[in-house]
Amino acid sequence: MDQQITRKNHYVPQWYQRGFLTPQQSRLHVLDLAPQDRTLPNGMVVSGSPLSESSPKYAFVELDLYTTRFGDILNDEVERLLFGPIDKSGAEAVRALIENKPQQIHNYFSALFDFLDTQKLRTPKGLDFLLERYGQIGQTALMVEMQRLRDMHCTMWTEGVREVVSATNSPVKFVVSDHPVTVYHREFAPDHSACKYPNDPGVELVGSQTIYPLNGNYCLILTHIEYATAPSSVDVLAKRTHARYRGTGYVRTDAFIRTRELSSAEVTAVNYVLKARAKRYVAAAKPEWLYPEDTNALSWRDIEQILLPRDELWRFGGEMVMAFNDGTYHFQDAFGRTSKAHEYLAKTPPEGEPAADDYCPCGSARRYADCCQLLPTHERPTWTIYGIRERNIALCNAVSDILGLNKGKDWIDVRRELCDDQVKRIHEIYEFLWPTDTLLRELLPRPNANISRGVFLGPVDVRSLLLEVTPWLDYFDELVIPHPFPNAAGLRPESSPTKSPALFRDQTLRNALMLLELERYIRSGRIHLIPDPMDVDEFYRAEILASVKGVPERVQLSERDKRHTSALAKDDHMRWTLRAEADNLLAFVKRTTPDIAPDLAEKVVERLKREIEADPLILLQPFPKGKNGGQMMMYKSFGVDTGLFIASMTGAVPYCHLDAIWGRLHAATDERAKGRAVAEDRIAAKFRTVDVSLRVPGMNEQGDEDLNTDSLREVIRLFVAVAASNDPKDTARLEAALTALREQPQSVPPSSILVHLDASAPDGGFLTTSATRLVHTYGLTTRINPVSLAFHFVWADQQAGEPA
Repeated sequence: MDQQITRKNHYVPQWYQRGFLTPQQSRLHVLDLAPQDRTLPNGMVVSGSPLSESSPKYAFVELDLYTTRFGDILNDEVERLLFGPIDKSGAEAVRALIENKPQQIHNYFSALFDFLDTQKLRTPKGLDFLLERYGQIGQTALMVEMQRLRDMHCTMWTEGVREVVSATNSPVKFVVSDHPVTVYHREFAPDHSACKYPNDPGVELVGSQTIYPLNGNYCLILTHIEYATAPSSVDVLAKRTHARYRGTGYVRTDAFIRTRELSSAEVTAVNYVLKARAKRYVAAAKPEWLYPEDTNALSWRDIEQILLPRDELWRFGGEMVMAFNDGTYHFQDAFGRTSKAHEYLAKTPPEGEPAADDYCPCGSARRYADCCQLLPTHERPTWTIYGIRERNIALCNAVSDILGLNKGKDWIDVRRELCDDQVKRIHEIYEFLWPTDTLLRELLPRPNANISRGVFLGPVDVRSLLLEVTPWLDYFDELVIPHPFPNAAGLRPESSPTKSPALFRDQTLRNALMLLELERYIRSGRIHLIPDPMDVDEFYRAEILASVKGVPERVQLSERDKRHTSALAKDDHMRWTLRAEADNLLAFVKRTTPDIAPDLAEKVVERLKREIEADPLILLQPFPKGKNGGQMMMYKSFGVDTGLFIASMTGAVPYCHLDAIWGRLHAATDERAKGRAVAEDRIAAKFRTVDVSLRVPGMNEQGDEDLNTDSLREVIRLFVAVAASNDPKDTARLEAALTALREQPQSVPPSSILVHLDASAPDGGFLTTSATRLVHTYGLTTRINPVSLAFHFVWADQQAGEPA
């Protein structure tokens, strides 16, 4: 079978290589930048020759680069079924661009950029880049990830300025390298630390330009429109406006600038860039072209002037408004934004550096010295649009205004008067604050060694806030939880709170109460209500759905999980039953208890009326009748991969109480997790558990001074340190702190409940390949922060976890 499959994989297609040959040639001159010594049979070591000649059949090829194995069975489907069609359509696209055939360019426009993005990742350097991001995930997983990421730059490339420059009149022609899709940035010379192999400047940076020689005579240069139009004033180290690795939009397929003929010196400078970004091999029709550094007279920064487009920039950018026959329309600006949120959510950043004691311009409610001052300028949350806290405060204000709470009404009035118009207006405000072109990564709080942060994994319910969320603020500085409100922009009309508001009255009452319960923590910056990325990014949603498609794994609920979820379900059922029977409680009591005495029935009715009146989650209005009388209930929860994505982006520690989520965190779902054993945990088994007293508001508050939060906060801080560093000194400090804590007399204050907290810090951390892909694709980070630690808590008295 080995002889029947393709094992010699060309990472630079043969048809593409032939474009760099002269008509009389059949072989390229190939320069090996790292020639290897050879040992002859007699033991003599011969130095490898850096220069050779090779036909395209034998150049830029590697054995089993894309071959996958299942035992002794080899598989070449990646080469045949993926790269085969891509190379075929890519060849047509490149040929059309070389020959300047507008109709063919239009037909193969998408294929061109699909081919370019695939070419960027399929080379040895591109695959090494993925391995650096993902770790040693195995060949099969590597091929899967390469396929899933291979179109991530297309959106930003197509939204930029596209220029084809010519070397037809130059005696020097373009060279071809083993990494032909090359990124140039004037601030990142080849010896820059950020460009240490296999890294290149990010395509998303304003000053990054993508270079791709089409053949020996033509070269495609892709430039961000901000850089092309204002190269001297723009911040080249910032990310381009609305930078993203996934997205769609409309562009002009006929817009290619083709006015420039390069001189031999300019072609040499381009070749210098191509060679500088190569891994090992560079090839050309003539050997002297392989040494551009010998004749290039320009500095790395000065090469910018050659690559910048000069003419016909008017063909790019601007706004588009399109109307369709069904009455709908589409709007987008030059950067693919489909709303005006960047205008109506804009805020004015400070003109100069804020003072250390000023509020941080990112909107976190922290001092500048404790927040963004600690971060490099380009790694900070945005200062130019409202942040997460500011948007949530705006929502709190809007909800209070719409419900009349700031006009003297109380919660009983809200329960009695809540109407469809209020439901609609609240969700319109939410959709207004969180449009579907939101880039959540710009707003997320950044990891901070001086801030302990937790992210809750599990359904968020207003009934369990006082057990699962707010008490943990005694031990974490900040908490991240999913926003309870659904985003109407991503829902069908029949399931939308703005189009079918009657379905969402109960849900809106609960969500509004949750928002108001958390308002003081939101305003102080201690709780971050963050929309599920699936609600504001359709491509993120598609990514999540694709990652779970076909996965046979079913959620296994433990008996403890079943008791908890069953208690919540029973509580809901009783509440809806009481509301439905509120107008005829006596008949309800007699129907459910036929033998009840009349006087006792009256007493039960009075008791039920008091319960209905006292329950903040029961609407004091008739239950809707008929087939459209149902209620839509959505309990928001971060999925495990989304939770890990947010944990990595924010430096937060995931914590949960459901055993199913805890098991999912530890599931062997990728190559790195397979074979992981408890013994591999960085924290010794006897030091993974600590008892924690959680203060519950509303209980007897005497004795709060006995909580000893400082000692427990220190233990949690040491858990984080051990998980991150695996330093024996930190381990010793953790063990000493835990021992001292356990030796203290155990007492639970009357205002608290006791939980058992388990820590886990497996070698390799918790990031799965799916979560890593999310961070890479939607985080656009220069490094992927590991998620080294997670917590699981269990109520010592299980009944404490079940709502009454």
